[in-house]
Amino acid sequence: MATGALTPPEGLAPSISGPAQVDELAARLQEAVGPNYQVEKTLGAGGFAVVYLLRDLNLKRKLAVKVLSPDVIQSRTALERFRREAETVAQLSHPHIVPLHFIGQKDDLVYLAMECIEGGSLADRLEKEGKLPVEDVVRVIREVASALEYAHKRGVVHRDIKPHNVLLEAETGRSLVTDFGIARTAEGASLTASGMMVGTPAYLSPEQVTGGHADHRSDIYALGVMAYEMLTGKPPFTGPTPTAVLMRRLAGPPEPIEKSRPDIPIVLMDVINGCLAQSPEERFQSAGDVVRALGGATPVSGGHPTAEITLRMRRARRRWTVYFVAAVVIVLGFAGFVLWKGLGPQRTGPAVSADMAVIPGGTYRIGATVGQPVARPEHEVRVDSFAVGRTEVTVAAYRRFIVDRGIPAPWRQEPDSLLPITGVNYSEALAYCAWKYPGGRLPTEEEWEAAARGREGFRFPWGNIADPSAANTAKQNQGRPVTVGSFPRGATASGVVDLIGNVWEWTSSPMKGYPGGPTLPDSLLQHRVIRGAAFNSPDSIATASYRGHLPATATNRAWYSGTGFRCAVPLKGSRPAS
Repeated sequence: MATGALTPPEGLAPSISGPAQVDELAARLQEAVGPNYQVEKTLGAGGFAVVYLLRDLNLKRKLAVKVLSPDVIQSRTALERFRREAETVAQLSHPHIVPLHFIGQKDDLVYLAMECIEGGSLADRLEKEGKLPVEDVVRVIREVASALEYAHKRGVVHRDIKPHNVLLEAETGRSLVTDFGIARTAEGASLTASGMMVGTPAYLSPEQVTGGHADHRSDIYALGVMAYEMLTGKPPFTGPTPTAVLMRRLAGPPEPIEKSRPDIPIVLMDVINGCLAQSPEERFQSAGDVVRALGGATPVSGGHPTAEITLRMRRARRRWTVYFVAAVVIVLGFAGFVLWKGLGPQRTGPAVSADMAVIPGGTYRIGATVGQPVARPEHEVRVDSFAVGRTEVTVAAYRRFIVDRGIPAPWRQEPDSLLPITGVNYSEALAYCAWKYPGGRLPTEEEWEAAARGREGFRFPWGNIADPSAANTAKQNQGRPVTVGSFPRGATASGVVDLIGNVWEWTSSPMKGYPGGPTLPDSLLQHRVIRGAAFNSPDSIATASYRGHLPATATNRAWYSGTGFRCAVPLKGSRPAS
């Protein structure tokens, strides 16, 4: 068996156009590998290579041998790509990557031998079953992501992740990544011309479609496409050509996964959206992040997603089409094209200040199923579109208000402090919001909770998993409020921070029981609901659904020493609070 450096052959080789030629190629392979191996049958053939089953007679094992097609062997680029595949795969030793055993060349016959995986490809299973169970999807994505994380750390980007290149071991169900034939090392130069697309159209990342720079995040995008396909039976964007796929993407986001798979866990849906973000910067930044984010998808081992990962996942679903705005203008050839869908909530009415986040109108879940009785039951409410302050109002911001209005400061604090203002009663907080913003007011508790929990109905602004590093609560042991925005890990997908912890926040809602919940004394109607807990709040209070209350006005301002506020502005259909 000839092994070692691969050299370009001289002259032309016959093309594989029929069984006779295939048989001839098999015979030549048998001659090249020698008597210690037996070529048994053809496993598959494509435009680039033919794959044979090879039996190792000494070690009693089966190998899959990929032979470069003779009709492309004359190409130095093809030969170099084939050689590099061998070198690339030889560097990788991972339980979810098909191992390479040897490479060889005899005259114009170039081949490599890899472990033969008993079973079929993921594509074979999808063709047979259409959609896969959630637990199988999670397992495959976790295993492929772990393989990619391993390869990426060694500077290897696959660039053609798809179901055909994922093998499923029959005995164990284990997923193995194969075919690094167009892989690219971070140190090596690309073998394709500048701007040339490499890969399969339906699985190409946006940057690959447009001929841009493709790095490890392109593999993460393809992983998301593959996960979407396993759940729904088809990729999110399809078309006969890369251009057709691009135009399908420009037409809008894909069909929501939950439409065809209502059984999908929220965490898994968010993971897929976090992979499919159009901009690489908005995707998961490593395949390891994908593995960790899958911790809460099914009852399998692994950690829960961090707040940073969860935030990225949730932001990503709003950015399906952002990446291609420029491409739209180029492709369609007109100016002034405005793409609102996918850019976040639509704004109506007056312009929204940059220090506010827009919360779209719709149905939201508020309340709790367990815990505090007055926060039960969990129920749905309809909320109109509104904007809400990204942070609590600071001492410095409130000072400008009292100077303008000529009223005394409610509390002794540093005038330029970025600490949240406290010691402000309900009426004073309402007056500030009306002064600061046209139509400004305090949020209702329904609006506050909608902003905190999102459409997903999370327990916390950042997700469903408690994270002591995401909020200034008793676990932080600060013993005081801190500068607003000091806990960015606790931000919502809309970029609102400090909804949990730091200081309680006024809402405009009177304290009354929820429908179907316990009846509260009428005297509490004079109180206003406060939300979000504070720097000294325990875990049981520091949730998005917990309800506190305070009298709207009190003689002793010490009542309000741990309470601040943020403002809201109705965008359409909302009535100012009284």
